[in-house]
Amino acid sequence: MRVRFAPSPTGTLHIGSARTALYNYLFARHHEGKFVLRIDDTDAARSRAALEKSILADLHWLGLEWDEGPDVGGPFGPYRQSERAERQRAAADGLLASGQAYRCFCPEERLQDLRRRALAEGRTPRYDRRCLALSADEVRRRADAGEPAALRFRVPAGEVVVDDLIRGRVVIGAEALSDPIIVRSDGAPGYNFATVVDDRDMGITHVIRGDDHLTNTARQQLLFIALGGPVPSWAHHSMVLAPDGGKLSKRHGATSVAEFRDLGYLPAAIVNYLALLGWSHGEEEVLDLDRLVREFDLDGLSASPAVFDAAKLDWLDHERIMALAPDEHRRRFAERLPAGTPPQAAAALAAAAQPSLVRYGDAPALAADVLAPPPPPDALRARALAAAAQLAHVRALRAAAPEWLTPAAARDLLAAYRAWGTARGCTARELLMPLRIALTSAEHGPELPFVLAALDRSSVLARLDLILTGPGESTPTPGDPS
Repeated sequence: MRVRFAPSPTGTLHIGSARTALYNYLFARHHEGKFVLRIDDTDAARSRAALEKSILADLHWLGLEWDEGPDVGGPFGPYRQSERAERQRAAADGLLASGQAYRCFCPEERLQDLRRRALAEGRTPRYDRRCLALSADEVRRRADAGEPAALRFRVPAGEVVVDDLIRGRVVIGAEALSDPIIVRSDGAPGYNFATVVDDRDMGITHVIRGDDHLTNTARQQLLFIALGGPVPSWAHHSMVLAPDGGKLSKRHGATSVAEFRDLGYLPAAIVNYLALLGWSHGEEEVLDLDRLVREFDLDGLSASPAVFDAAKLDWLDHERIMALAPDEHRRRFAERLPAGTPPQAAAALAAAAQPSLVRYGDAPALAADVLAPPPPPDALRARALAAAAQLAHVRALRAAAPEWLTPAAARDLLAAYRAWGTARGCTARELLMPLRIALTSAEHGPELPFVLAALDRSSVLARLDLILTGPGESTPTPGDPS
């Protein structure tokens, strides 16, 4: 069994295309087949080497490694469609010689006019076969004169029956199919034809892709038959829609794998979510790649459109973060922080964030809330200053402590502070709220032990001084902390 993912390097890897790649990968691995990566760069004007590189990088990041491809080679190379043009043109010449293809001399202006008229009349645009009626002598004369001509495949009459592994039996009438151009007038093979020739030559047994290709599939099935090669098994999964029912686009937020990576999502969460997006799998939802390989098959895929649910992705990413080993979590968190963030601060912030962190892209904002908060508003400063005695005491405790505290040591310091306050009739809120305001300029945020551990001694004292004395004033010597 052999499947392929064949992206076009004309843009970054869309999350919907990544889902297609994942389904192909899971199907191949589940059945111990081959997963082939081919770059379909027939659109020479828009294809870019940099975009091909980014697509490969995104697939690697997701963990979808291929068995054959442009970077790893294989027995059926080359794996860029543009490098296979000679084979494609030879196949087209064979169809021309057998009468299954014909030359079309119609200029682009006429073809556009046919399209406009059909749309205006509510008809499906299709070529009117004007050049099919040309005599052999006329075709020869115009060809010998050097008149530009494309090659078109002659779609046979009758119905095309596609036996789809997801959608069942799909019948498409030939009247809905225009004779496709298989070689353009500039000699470049057309997409549908190049894909069929390459799939045939590479021994692709299953084509798994979105249902927006169904009409293409009808044409491609006819081309497979005309070329005398076996027709692959087809499987057309549903498309990914936005919550409003429209096409998932930039106006709905991130749409490319690179954007989700930049937002700080874990690749395991993306893979997990995409696998479940239109695939039914019991009640369990947190599944790693190995588990997906063992349990995935096409019979669980729905033919109904799948709706992208950002909240579900966020939940899965949080679950993945919670499952990480502490060292791995700290590493990923620290990678997102500004250069120069002290390791002690990064470690404390990472520990504080893990129970509630949705994605690692939120780390810089969380760190800024603790490491670089704005001065507290006057109203909050006044609330904190009302507890000047308490703040002066916690200042004395911190002044006597080491430069950096571990979270455990910070908890001990706060325990001593609370014991002092309790002996004087202070409630926990009366003790902790002024301290939180002084340290973070906010009434809510990470647990205070982690805040104290994230800040060095001088930073803590400076923030307490700002409350107790105000900007530019000297700080009185604290009393005995005992």
